[in-house]
Amino acid sequence: MHRVIIVEDEFIVRYGIRSMINWESIGMEVIGEASNGREALEVMGAGLPDILITDIKMPVMDGIGLIAEVRKLSADIKIIILSNLEDFQYAQEAIRYGVSEYMIKSDMMPRDFEEVLLKQKESLEAVQKNMPAPSRAAHPEPVHRENILLELIERGGPQGQIDADRLAQAGLADSRPLYVLHISLGSGAEPGYGQGQTVIRSALEQIWDEGALGYEIFPDRQGQINTIVTADLNAEPAGAAWLDLLRSRSEALISRLSDPYGWTATIGISGVNGQWAELKTAYAQAVEAAGHRLFMGSGRVLVHGSEELKAQLQPLEALQISSHQIQSMVYAFQSRELEEYLNQLFGQLAVRRDADLVQIISLELLMILTTLWPDVSKDAEQVLELKKRYFDELSMLETLEQSRLWFMQAFEALVEHMKDMYNSDRNSIIKATQYIQQYYYQEITLQSISRLVHLSKNYFANLFRKEVGESFLEYLTRIRIEKAKSLLTGELKAGDVGTLVGIQDPKYFSKVFKKITGVSPSEYRGLVRKSGQ
Repeated sequence: MHRVIIVEDEFIVRYGIRSMINWESIGMEVIGEASNGREALEVMGAGLPDILITDIKMPVMDGIGLIAEVRKLSADIKIIILSNLEDFQYAQEAIRYGVSEYMIKSDMMPRDFEEVLLKQKESLEAVQKNMPAPSRAAHPEPVHRENILLELIERGGPQGQIDADRLAQAGLADSRPLYVLHISLGSGAEPGYGQGQTVIRSALEQIWDEGALGYEIFPDRQGQINTIVTADLNAEPAGAAWLDLLRSRSEALISRLSDPYGWTATIGISGVNGQWAELKTAYAQAVEAAGHRLFMGSGRVLVHGSEELKAQLQPLEALQISSHQIQSMVYAFQSRELEEYLNQLFGQLAVRRDADLVQIISLELLMILTTLWPDVSKDAEQVLELKKRYFDELSMLETLEQSRLWFMQAFEALVEHMKDMYNSDRNSIIKATQYIQQYYYQEITLQSISRLVHLSKNYFANLFRKEVGESFLEYLTRIRIEKAKSLLTGELKAGDVGTLVGIQDPKYFSKVFKKITGVSPSEYRGLVRKSGQ
């Protein structure tokens, strides 16, 4: 196993790097993590890595300083640096220290990252065998079929044309594409990209009868496997018969991946096409078809343009989440109302059949959950672990129904936690009301009073309203006006009375007083004196 250390100051990025790769399957293990260069050097005190993955900009000791120190320790460690586009000038400086690879964070895809790691692995093994690593300059890389196919599904052909020489070099000149199959493995299957290709290729060889139809396999940038079904240029088109054959073979492939591997695969099939230049459109169709597993279930064949995939044709109103409404229901312990809200929300998503919209709504719901938990938990480490678990569990969900049930359970767990806290925090609200009644004339803000009783601001505000029946500000204002009414029975000026009860602006005091009592301070004083005669 080749040893890897990850150095990145943002936890979520470190977590993403660690999670996007099946390290064991590519012969590597992550032996340590650090949030800055100094921590990384401390980790290396227990043993040097074979590969160092490091960010450029970090506190305490940045990536440049770390790389310089690492090169004093060893000239053989492979270094992969990560940066943002605006940090390229720093990356150029790092390259002077013999950096192996440079990757832009925003462009980093799992497949690209694994390819970089595998290249470093090959270089390390070549050195171990006392063989010089192959030089790209001395041995130019040939035109690979996979690279051309990847380029075609991403960019298409310039002006709809494909370079015939490049097709010939890749061995594709004598065939034409018919369909694209996008093979999406379920969350329970976590093979490395190389392993996934090997297994799928082997399964296809077993089920693909000799005939007019051929196939090409390659992974896309996200690591999902794709198959381009091809036909000889001289073959007669078979129309629907070919599609029926592809359905049958796709179903057989799903079955072979399920047993003995236990993988759940969904295969999206594009519409028919006949030109290499149309591959980008066909790929998009296949991906979109496979994406309907969200609404129809995984482990099946889904064909672009088929009746079962056609979405609603009538115009639908925009779908939006009310964060305030959800938070209010959570703080009010309205589990039944929240359940109805989520059921309606996911019901609308089911009607729309828009995978992108499902992702957006899911992220918004997740943001609400992860925003509420820190307000009601004093254990920051526990909240961090909970957020990590949320991301892990969400990544495993494959259907809309699974997402609906997951969010309902997650919100219910939050509500139950709040109920438990409520019983222990009620005394804090009593303490807050007593403080207000005693020190109403001082400056009291929501921030200061919540800090006084050791509760988060949002949680305190909602708990106060639930316990007292009015908001913190309404309660504070009411207490001040009650005190002002007592003072107005004397000879003090109305403006001075406002100052004494904590409302410094005379005009604002008069406005608030009238809003609550129905009369101005001077009118109130007159009524009191008149009634005393």
